[in-house]
Amino acid sequence: MEPFQMESRPMRHDVLALADLPPEGLTEVAVGDLKILLARDGDRVLATGATCTHKGAPLKNGKRVGNRVICPWHHAIFDLDTGDHIEPPGKGCLARFRASVEDGRVVVEVPDGAGAHRPEVEPADRKTGGDRVFAIVGGGAAGLACAEELVKRGFDGRIVMFVPEREPPYDRTDLSKMYLQGKKSDEALALYPRERLQALGIELIETAVERIDAGSRRLHLKGGETLRFDECFAAPGSDAAPFDLPGAEAENVVSLRSHDDARDLKARLGAARRIVIVGSGFIGMEAAASLLAPDRSVTVISRSALPFAKQFGEAVARQLLATHRAKGVDVRTGADVGGLTVEGNRVTAVRLKDGSSIEADLVIAALGAAPRTDLVSGADRAGKGIKVDATLRAAEGLHAGGDIASFPLAAIGEHARIEHWRVAEQHGRHAAGAMLGDATPFSGIPYFWSAQHGRLSYLGHAESFDEVHIEGSLEENSYTAFYVKDGRVLAALGLGKADRTPALHALMLHEPAPERAALEAAGWDPAALLPKR
Repeated sequence: MEPFQMESRPMRHDVLALADLPPEGLTEVAVGDLKILLARDGDRVLATGATCTHKGAPLKNGKRVGNRVICPWHHAIFDLDTGDHIEPPGKGCLARFRASVEDGRVVVEVPDGAGAHRPEVEPADRKTGGDRVFAIVGGGAAGLACAEELVKRGFDGRIVMFVPEREPPYDRTDLSKMYLQGKKSDEALALYPRERLQALGIELIETAVERIDAGSRRLHLKGGETLRFDECFAAPGSDAAPFDLPGAEAENVVSLRSHDDARDLKARLGAARRIVIVGSGFIGMEAAASLLAPDRSVTVISRSALPFAKQFGEAVARQLLATHRAKGVDVRTGADVGGLTVEGNRVTAVRLKDGSSIEADLVIAALGAAPRTDLVSGADRAGKGIKVDATLRAAEGLHAGGDIASFPLAAIGEHARIEHWRVAEQHGRHAAGAMLGDATPFSGIPYFWSAQHGRLSYLGHAESFDEVHIEGSLEENSYTAFYVKDGRVLAALGLGKADRTPALHALMLHEPAPERAALEAAGWDPAALLPKR
């Protein structure tokens, strides 16, 4: 007979008085090195890990919406009752701890060795035995989110994910930020190691898909092989827009779209003292902010007279441009590249059409994205994208998401194509449910962030706007700009301490396009309009 072993019971910790726990807010306490988030729900106390699973933001500073919390940094959403990860970004859920109220004190039970987070799904959650084949074309954020959600929802067939970059899904958003700054390693970019994906029963196939035939439900692979699927989620992402100039094939001309691109760029930085970036979109301006250094000049060539004016309005765009220039970035606006001066196999200067020339050790082509829609046959096109319905369905047996998807935006009822990482993750999760028969319309609120000498938070989506209302101070880089169309707020941009986008996000979960008049009456404070619990 084996010796009897007593199970270790969780340690009980008296953490604070119930009276010190506000009825609507969030409070962080520490049990040793472990930080725990507390939220009062009537007579109950909810206790979870206190930091976001994405970048470790302190959730005590987030916006509470009922029994959910919106992360203050990148707007991941968690359920405070269960710890579940409701909305991306982030990989993993919050750990949940049992809490009780005894003699007016809050007592939390913490198992030995407990951490702040727990996995989204475990290998034991993977069901098997089914004969259906679900294919995922694209190994990015959308594809991973779809695969993980299929496991979570109990799909028991094959999950085959095609990863043309020959590595597991990684954090693409960090390529132009932390990675270029040397603050994140190649290994740390991976969202999940290959072994974990395999343990979840996700097959990673490195062979490239050359065509998705919706009519025959068949993938045509490089080399001539085919794979028949029952359902397919197409999220192949985008290529870098081509830099079509003589000399653009020179060894020191690079793009920044993939891990390989970023690795190549980073390896060349040591010898680069004069960097020229062609293009003033998000990738170009983020790279400019990341690569600036005391011993290195960075010049941005922008065809636009005022970068980001179309997206953010002229006042915000002027301030963003002024900030880049004040930090030392030489932004040449209203400029066109006329040619490249090449010596040997290297570009030594970029010539502008006005006759000027900029010396260069390294040239980064940041001309935008070219969505990989050519992979898909048998589906309708909409502009540069594949048109999908409210469930992200492009054709029978085929759903699409991420960069290639033109989808109905809940706030306006019109189709939009949005090239942002968090939206791609939202699409992946939703497509998994749709592939399994869930007909719920996609209603995700778009959000993205951009690192340009500070974290810019953009919530919602406004192709155009009648008015930009600004609360806070542009000059102090602390403001929220509200974008108004036909009397409704469709989007907002926040920066610094005056960023109100988390509260607006909470409001948009109830009302995707809040009325301008209501926000004005509330002093442009979205928190004042939130429903009371």
